Amino acid sequence: MITRVVLVGVEGAYNLGVIARTCVNFGVEELYLVKPKADLNEALNYSAKAREYLSRAVVVEDLKSALEGVDLSVSTSDEGFSRGDVLRQAVTLEKLLELVRSRGVNRLGIVFGRESTGLTREEIAQTDLLVTIPANPEYPALNLAQAVAVVLWEVWKMKGAAPTNVPPLAPRERLDRIVGVLSELTDLAVSPEDKRRRIKTVLRRVVYRSGMSELEARTVLYMLMRLKRRVSR
Repeated sequence: MITRVVLVGVEGAYNLGVIARTCVNFGVEELYLVKPKADLNEALNYSAKAREYLSRAVVVEDLKSALEGVDLSVSTSDEGFSRGDVLRQAVTLEKLLELVRSRGVNRLGIVFGRESTGLTREEIAQTDLLVTIPANPEYPALNLAQAVAVVLWEVWKMKGAAPTNVPPLAPRERLDRIVGVLSELTDLAVSPEDKRRRIKTVLRRVVYRSGMSELEARTVLYMLMRLKRRVSR
């Protein structure tokens, strides 16, 4: 699925630069700017390794043009609900992603408004859905760049992109070996059968919910094997 971020009337060069970086962080393919007020050249100074990405942003004069070719368009607002207001009947991010998956959306357009005033009612009405980020009701309005980051993080997770800065988890087979050696050690160290059974149950559950990385599991297994050899002598 292709993700398109649409910024309507973005006002701050710093925010724009940070948003471009966030788009690169989370693999957003398209960035559209509707009548931006921010200085794009200044924004490049805050975009770090997203300078080239930001320089390719598509600048258009109206939201209709920014949404051309999109299968599902979503506007964002902290004002997600107002009784009797048909425009303020927002869905959560979780519900949005369920809809995206079930409909087989090929290109998703996510529209964010101005830092000062957000999106107008007319702009919200041009989109298919309104989404909101649940937050403290006393102050639910997020900074624009923060809101973009939260939404794109959830979309990125839905896409199932494999991160390279997170270690691979230990495979089930290695966890099984750890459980097996712990079971053997329990048999060697504990006599009463009922205590053995309880200890084995606890150790098995601790191992399987540990979330060990592959390296961590190898290290634990190495130490357990050495310990087993010592105890067996």
